[in-house]
Amino acid sequence: MNEEVFTGQWRQLRGALKSWWGNLSDDDLEWIGGQKDRLVGLIQQKYGWTRDQAQEEVDRRFSEYEDGGIGDSSANLKATTYALGETAASKARGAFSAAADGLETIGSYVRGNNLNAMAADLREIVRKYPFYSVLIGVGLIYLLSRNKH
Repeated sequence: MNEEVFTGQWRQLRGALKSWWGNLSDDDLEWIGGQKDRLVGLIQQKYGWTRDQAQEEVDRRFSEYEDGGIGDSSANLKATTYALGETAASKARGAFSAAADGLETIGSYVRGNNLNAMAADLREIVRKYPFYSVLIGVGLIYLLSRNKH
């Protein structure tokens, strides 16, 4: 596998790398960043191999990966699963960050305004979006009545 192919398939390969070399951490994979030389050096370091041994092992694994060799379907499945998990985790981190930013904004709004100003803002929202306001009100009434029982 040449350097361009390695870099281009980096996201798919990350899962296969973790299944092939369990001693590689997520931080290691971030550091490698799609650079084959870094991978070879890290494999050499983590497993105590010579540079040639690490290079041969990396080349053998990538050759099997490209050729669809024995056990490759499970490696591809692991790689795909890892890539999907990584994508989901990234999206979850983004959503959490957005939610935290929203809560911070709400907190500063509440701290920065008095009750009369917030009531005026709420009236304006109800006037602007009456249908959604009714739906939210019905939902709140339902939730509050459910908690009393």
